[in-house]
Amino acid sequence: MAEATEYKPGDSPLEVQDNRKLFCKYHYKGVLILLIPLIFAPILMAENVLVARFIYLTICLYLYYILNVMAQGATAFIYITFVPVFGIAGSGPVSNSYYTDLIFLTYGSVFLGVVMDSSKLSDRLGMLVIKICGGNIRILQLFLVIATAVSSIFVNSTVMSAFWMKIALAVMNEFNEAGIAKMYSDEEPYERGSKPYPSRPAVGIYLTVCYAASLGAMISPMQDPNGVLIDIFNVNLKGKAGAESFLVLLIVPMILSLIVLVVWINIMFLGLAGGSVKQELAEGAGNRAGIKQAMVDKSEKMGPWTIHTKLSLTLVLITFLLMMTRKPRFMDGWDTISKTTANGASVAVIGMSILFFAVPANYFFCKYYMCRQPKKEGTAPSLLGWKAVNSNTPWGHIFMLAAGFSFVYSGLHAGFFDYLAELAADYKLHSGKSLIYGSFLGTLMTALAPATTLAKHAVPIMFGAGKKFAVPFGTALHNQFLLPNSTSANTIVAGWGNIRPYQFLLGGLVPTILMFIFTLGFIMALGGTAFPGY
Repeated sequence: MAEATEYKPGDSPLEVQDNRKLFCKYHYKGVLILLIPLIFAPILMAENVLVARFIYLTICLYLYYILNVMAQGATAFIYITFVPVFGIAGSGPVSNSYYTDLIFLTYGSVFLGVVMDSSKLSDRLGMLVIKICGGNIRILQLFLVIATAVSSIFVNSTVMSAFWMKIALAVMNEFNEAGIAKMYSDEEPYERGSKPYPSRPAVGIYLTVCYAASLGAMISPMQDPNGVLIDIFNVNLKGKAGAESFLVLLIVPMILSLIVLVVWINIMFLGLAGGSVKQELAEGAGNRAGIKQAMVDKSEKMGPWTIHTKLSLTLVLITFLLMMTRKPRFMDGWDTISKTTANGASVAVIGMSILFFAVPANYFFCKYYMCRQPKKEGTAPSLLGWKAVNSNTPWGHIFMLAAGFSFVYSGLHAGFFDYLAELAADYKLHSGKSLIYGSFLGTLMTALAPATTLAKHAVPIMFGAGKKFAVPFGTALHNQFLLPNSTSANTIVAGWGNIRPYQFLLGGLVPTILMFIFTLGFIMALGGTAFPGY
């Protein structure tokens, strides 16, 4: 800690070395910042100038992001600077594209998670989870898969990922204290004084939360992108691709994907295939008996539930109820209160977040109105303060999520999606190739940008290449596993867990491939039933 305190900007953060063989070890990031734009510069010579410029920018931005050669917050703003310079779109609209309804849904979900920490609600719920799962990290993973996926069907994947991630962090902290599983790795952070990197078991538990949330949302009619896809398919297929015919048939692929998720996370991060992680977890298994007593001791230390905790839980549950009843599709929700304006998911969660800041954390202030002086004088703090929010919000990750929105906006103005649709139409792909190429392209696009934004803006364009191409493209948008900015659930988990993009690639590679196969099989077997007119 002393060394981190003494370090000042401009000082050399590493020891001076005469050994030139260490150049790549210490300076590879600076080299890549210069090398990546030079390697891909020939793309700019393509005939379609704007599309080429957009592809070049996107490749550079996402390679910077995946290879972690520059701070995420700075990487995320590359579009703001270079899209106007390259003549693709003006700076005003590009800047506006960074802030959509989904970004405020993400902010509201973060606020919900922070209020859980401020009120110790996450710790208390974490103790309940430990009572259910004991000290077995694999049972914990299975519990989180089921709980997160099921709750995401009925509420919202972004909100539920924030909720369960805070509980997962609380449980992992207790496991770390009890010696069952390490919460942090021994790897030194690249930036001195920054948050430590999670251990492999911790990464596995955190990825379980966001991936299960995305899979649960896959069959939910109450949230996007499903709502958007159903509306678009209804228009373009001139049939009824409603929840009963479209989403119900995705249940089997979802269940198969959940099984794959459990097995793959166990292999990659929880030591199922052996190695040092398996040995560490086996050593920690001997401490399972002690965690029960540790939970008893902690319960006694925390005492009974406070007003602060009870109020927080009440408002969190009200948030869930509002999300469920906003637009359930099988009946009118409160979204229909206004016939002229749409009330997105951000309305409910941001509205409740205002209450988090407004409602006092105790009832002392009421006693003044009863003409009695409170036992403890002073101000009554709110359930949530901005200081806690500011220090616990993953700003850089959220900015990178916003860059995903700008990817779609800039691609529209560059003609990128029109180019893809025209290319597919020109090749006159038969049904089999259209199915494969459409699914592959949808999977690739949703790795770079959230599925909801792609569903709204890219799917209608893909119908220009034919419904045999557009339907698999839209259905494959559920394969949101490869990067932290693939979906807002991934963004929140990556930010709070300090998970790096390459770890998402490791954790999501096999689930993405198998989901790709499940999607192909689903459309081949049931496409005509699920999508009338297909």
